[in-house]
Amino acid sequence: MKEAETENYSNLYFLISDNFELVSMGIIGVIVALLLLKSSLKQKKTTKVLKKVVANKMNEPFSLHPEIDEAKCLGCGDCTRACPEGEVLQLINHKAVLIHATKCVGHGLCEQVCPLGAIDLVFGTKARGMDIPRISQDYETNIPGLYIAGELGGMGLIRNAVRQGQAAAEHAMKNLTSKAKTDYDLLVVGAGPAGFAAGLEAKKQNKKYVCLEQNSFGGTVYNFPRQKIVMTIPFTLPIEGEVKFSKNVVSKEDLLERWDEIRIKNKVNIKEKSKFDSIVQTDDYFTVGTPEGKVTAKKVILAMGVRGSPRKLGLENEDQEKVAYNLIDPEQYQKQHVGVVGGGNAAVEAAQYLCKEQYGNTVSIFIREDAKNGLARCAEDNRNLLFECEEKGLINICYYTSVKEIHTDHLILKTNDGDQKLENNYLFIFAGAEVPHKFLMSLGIKIDKKFGTKLGS
Repeated sequence: MKEAETENYSNLYFLISDNFELVSMGIIGVIVALLLLKSSLKQKKTTKVLKKVVANKMNEPFSLHPEIDEAKCLGCGDCTRACPEGEVLQLINHKAVLIHATKCVGHGLCEQVCPLGAIDLVFGTKARGMDIPRISQDYETNIPGLYIAGELGGMGLIRNAVRQGQAAAEHAMKNLTSKAKTDYDLLVVGAGPAGFAAGLEAKKQNKKYVCLEQNSFGGTVYNFPRQKIVMTIPFTLPIEGEVKFSKNVVSKEDLLERWDEIRIKNKVNIKEKSKFDSIVQTDDYFTVGTPEGKVTAKKVILAMGVRGSPRKLGLENEDQEKVAYNLIDPEQYQKQHVGVVGGGNAAVEAAQYLCKEQYGNTVSIFIREDAKNGLARCAEDNRNLLFECEEKGLINICYYTSVKEIHTDHLILKTNDGDQKLENNYLFIFAGAEVPHKFLMSLGIKIDKKFGTKLGS
């Protein structure tokens, strides 16, 4: 019996040995077939997701985003793996495609890793243009010596704003050709990400500078809700180099605390609660009006963002203390009747914070259209969380609803079923920001409408 088993094993061994090449090719064929099947299934799923995104009108990016040249793209997939925001880019028919356009925040890592230069970062699309101040690759406007960096220039991402602020300050410092005697070499308007980086760069180069911040240090970041996650990847600051955190998920408080440490250590010259009200160019320098009087500077960087000018509803009594345009500390609102206006990310996030069970609030969010159109500018993750809160009974989503009147203890709402009265203690309005294009144009800065225009063009 043992001799028969040994002979069978020997025969099997010689059979495999004699046909090793054929067996190997068969195994490889099976592996390749499984990989192709997996790729095909994933592609079908991605195509289905893209169709859903288009149907829900979520395929138009809000700001800076990648544009793929199909003729150059070979489908290596490097860009899909580089994006820290998840599956924003995916492969369909061996070509990179922008799938989740509303999730794109303009990191630009996809452009950096593409080995064939098939990706450009662009503003606007062929269908929807964006009004952007005219700036050069060094962020200098059409007015020599006057720069724009950060959110005001169409890029709101913290990491990008920091990079822009540093680059603008570097260019400004290299071109200090004015012989005029001024108070400062560089005056920076704003002390958010872009303004802080610009101030650090001026400090690094031992130039005389000042950063004017109309509110508090941190600018836009300071006005984010408490514990909001603001960053997921490291960034680089002048003097400090790469700034890392123990965790990749960085909250508003963590970021502001680190910035404040850097600010104190380097004695960065920032004046808070100091709002500029005018800029006048005289020959080769600028005169800037402030509450303390006029100051002069050879170069000026506008880095004040756009959140300082919230868009209002234009209603009577809108100036009541109960009305606010940003949410900083949700915890101070407990057991209250709260209304939120808007269908964008800021409004939906605020509603999510306010409706947490431990606060005991009665929260309603007012959206002018249906879910498909009224929440079109809201990220999918936020929309899903909002719907979950509604299912749990934590929030009331009011579609086809707008605020008609504001009173001390209630609101009058305009709905498809007529006017309705709703008890209300606080009202948060997130109707976007008034980008100060008129002010910029009054300075002589030209505004261009971008329809898929490459960054820096």
